[in-house]
Amino acid sequence: MKEMDMIKDIVRAYRNYPDHVAFVIDDTSYTYQEVFARVRGIMPSVRDCPEDIIGIMAEDCIETYASILAVLLSGKTYVILHPNYPDSRNRSIAEATGMKQVLYGHESGICQSLPGKIKCISTLELRDDNREHSLWEQVQDENKNAYIIFTSGSTGIPKGVPISRKNLNTFYAAYHQLGWQLGPTDRMLQMFELTFDVSVVSSLYPLTLGASIYTVGTNKLKYMRVYELMEDKELTFAAMPPSLLQFLSPYFDEIHVPKLKYLVVTAEAANANLLQRFRSCAPNADFINLYGPTEATIYCTAYRIPPGGCKQHNGMVAIGRPFAGINAMIMDEKGMPVPAGEQGELWVSGEQIMQGYWQDKDRSRQVFARFNGKKYYKTGDLCSADSDGDIIYQGRKDYQVKIQGFRVELSEIEYRTKEFFSNETNAVVVPKKEDDGGCQLHLFVETAPHERDALLCYLKEHLPVYMLPTDIHFLEEFPLNTSGKIDRKTLTTLI
Repeated sequence: MKEMDMIKDIVRAYRNYPDHVAFVIDDTSYTYQEVFARVRGIMPSVRDCPEDIIGIMAEDCIETYASILAVLLSGKTYVILHPNYPDSRNRSIAEATGMKQVLYGHESGICQSLPGKIKCISTLELRDDNREHSLWEQVQDENKNAYIIFTSGSTGIPKGVPISRKNLNTFYAAYHQLGWQLGPTDRMLQMFELTFDVSVVSSLYPLTLGASIYTVGTNKLKYMRVYELMEDKELTFAAMPPSLLQFLSPYFDEIHVPKLKYLVVTAEAANANLLQRFRSCAPNADFINLYGPTEATIYCTAYRIPPGGCKQHNGMVAIGRPFAGINAMIMDEKGMPVPAGEQGELWVSGEQIMQGYWQDKDRSRQVFARFNGKKYYKTGDLCSADSDGDIIYQGRKDYQVKIQGFRVELSEIEYRTKEFFSNETNAVVVPKKEDDGGCQLHLFVETAPHERDALLCYLKEHLPVYMLPTDIHFLEEFPLNTSGKIDRKTLTTLI
């Protein structure tokens, strides 16, 4: 595979297209030259920090994206903190990484909740208009981490997924080989939270092309903003979770986006019928389903969805074939390959795969296995492979669900609930899939209901909004199965 460097290509695009629009945020446009004036202004603060890990506040502003670029160009590692997440979650991430510096734009409030040893730097006024900058030529160590994404963890502590520059550039080369017909005149959507890894490709890949990125903030009507941008700004590329398309489905008769070249569905299982209905809205677009766990650097398989119908399982669109450089196996419980057509767990290997979870050797050992001399990451996804070599997605193996594209450990919600009750009660979360592809979380607690409000307040203090239960059910005692274990199937009948 051809060696490529995403950061070098971004700098090259900046030099070639300084007056092109790089970002459009809240209807304000920023050229590549304006973005890099901010990048240059931020870089000295980043380079002066003795530690490699730099925290960045997730905000829908140009300073946030400039900060990400400044950290990457400085050869350091960025970790996203979110102003809307509970203080305890941001604190635990800051402490786990040992960060000593956090960059922010407008949201300074979170800094008061972080450990006192952390220096918070406002990037609003940091500028350097000197275009000749020798720092661009710095040689990057490909073994250093580009970023660390923190995902849900079963013990109540988020688990860190470190992605090295080698991981990222391997992904970049393979993603490039998918054959996108995109360039400096394209207008591309970035609608994902910066704490979610799909935001990395949505906000960096267009910059390698000299293209324009249209961002979407965190307002509650995000799906309507996506609709407006696709139509009013004539976007040519949009990646989104299928659940957002479901929100838009009542407006399919009104939506017409003939300039859209590509619709990428990602982050959760895609519904075949929903996508077929959207075809008339985007008559000139290629539809592509991209799959990948965070541990495998954003995406690692692709399926181009044929206009006349697609491969599917129970309405869930196939995830297709592995990226170049990715080896994928469907394995049984004993760690042996299953025959074509049979269900097993998807294992993936290659240079996109992380080395291991951040400072967590035990959990890393649990998710890696060796086969024929290769190290594989066990995804926890149930799949089969058809006679054409396409991978058919069939659901999750373990106790996880996808909520708004985020992978959620249900046991983390249970952990926090038991913590509230000083571990003196049982708690079970039962996911309920909705027809539109969404998922409701029902929390069952084996106690009297008098502390409902206090429990909900406690969960809000410790969990992101997308992890909060849809409803809380209190039972005097839980039903048990014949093995004496909590009968989760019976609980589902009580929803």
